[in-house]
Amino acid sequence: MKVRQLSYFFRLLILVSLGACGGETEIETEATRENESVPVNVMHTNIETLPRMITYSGSLEAWETAFISGQSGVRIDRIHVNEGDFVKEGQLLATMNATQFTQAQLQVDMARREIQRIDTLVKIGSVSGQQMDQARNELENAENNLQNLLENTELRAPFGGVITGRYFSRGEMFAQTADKPAILTLMQIDPIKLTVQVAEQNYMDIQEGIEAEVSVDIFPGQRFSGKVYKKHPQIDTGTRTFEVEVSMPNPKMIFKPGMFARVNINLGSTTGIFVPSYAVLSQPGTSQNHVFVVKGNQVSRLTVEVGTRYEDLIKVEEGLDENERLVVEGMQRLVDGSTVRIIEASQQEN
Repeated sequence: MKVRQLSYFFRLLILVSLGACGGETEIETEATRENESVPVNVMHTNIETLPRMITYSGSLEAWETAFISGQSGVRIDRIHVNEGDFVKEGQLLATMNATQFTQAQLQVDMARREIQRIDTLVKIGSVSGQQMDQARNELENAENNLQNLLENTELRAPFGGVITGRYFSRGEMFAQTADKPAILTLMQIDPIKLTVQVAEQNYMDIQEGIEAEVSVDIFPGQRFSGKVYKKHPQIDTGTRTFEVEVSMPNPKMIFKPGMFARVNINLGSTTGIFVPSYAVLSQPGTSQNHVFVVKGNQVSRLTVEVGTRYEDLIKVEEGLDENERLVVEGMQRLVDGSTVRIIEASQQEN
């Protein structure tokens, strides 16, 4: 009887021990699963409408530049302006020596008198009409030469602007060199322009007349209105860019050529799903992109097509739907089907 009781006691002890071991195994399994899950941070995907703005930088340029020059080898009698002077269209800027002009004026006078003399002879039949035609041609050539010398003697402003360079002095003989490309340089700076190189992908978006916003470093915090006035038709094959010229009013002449500026060109707005660019991963060796979305406590790897970047965001054109839980942190440790747990962070899902 004692033997049976002892045997029963040992069997009971063994069962209790086995039960205890099973409980510990279950606890260890849950802990292992917890340790195997990857901590991630997610965000909900939404359809948004964002302004389409592109930003480029460059230096301000004169709207138009003219090099005021006279005839080479002619002495400069007088220069009427200095650097920094504002001038009007047609204003006299410099006067060259008038010796050649005076001689040309005498030739015109002689040609006119010759026509009068031949005209009298034609009327009385002493000379032919052919001689009259020849005399008229000589007068026309003399007048053209006189006009050309006049333009090279009285040098006038072709447009209103500011004198930005003076390279000669009164009494010097004008001769163009690399250091002295002209007598004066005239720049039109109202309006003023900014030329930028725009990426090829925006070629169809840029249209002449669209609004632009310009900021100039020398005026921090201020924004100035401008517009696209010229889009060059050629794309540079080396840089895959094209030139865009932006005009900006400058009535107070506060903007000067050479100032550093930035331009924001408004391309309207676009609607779609925008995600942080770092949430989109690329497949090494391919052009494919993918993201991870959370389904339950696992992730699915989705192949996506992406479009234009907007600062730190990128538009997903295909492959991602609205109201998905997109992984935005921890995706580097994931593969399709990985078990995850969502942690609290700055971009936690709502």
